[in-house]
Amino acid sequence: MEVLGLVISILALAASVYTYFKHDKKLKDQERKINEYQLKQIEKENLNSKKAAIRGNIVKGIKMSNRTLKVYNSGRAIARNIRIEGMNVRGVFHRADEFLPYELMNPQDYTEISIHLAVGHPAKIKLKYIWDDESGKNNEFEQVLTL
Repeated sequence: MEVLGLVISILALAASVYTYFKHDKKLKDQERKINEYQLKQIEKENLNSKKAAIRGNIVKGIKMSNRTLKVYNSGRAIARNIRIEGMNVRGVFHRADEFLPYELMNPQDYTEISIHLAVGHPAKIKLKYIWDDESGKNNEFEQVLTL
């Protein structure tokens, strides 16, 4: 009888040790995954802090033929050497060439470009913004705007 009790005790102890190590391995795997996720989030946040985001909006003017292209930096870094492609469209007149490339735009800053429309102008215009920032050179964003 004593041998049976001893065997049962040893089996119970072995099962407890097995369960402990199995549970410990699961916890360590979860902790490793959480740490990897947190590191990825920190890296992503660090990269986003180095990125500018150049976008635009068309604002209608008082006269039917007047529009304003409002170009803004919605990112968190300074944008440099901002260029805009796609402005040279038949029926759309502007003086953007006088101040583009735009030298520097801080986060949340904007600039405005006056646009005058002639008869036969397109209903939409596709623009490509190109800029440099801390994350790299020649970042691009394409946008279709309604005139």
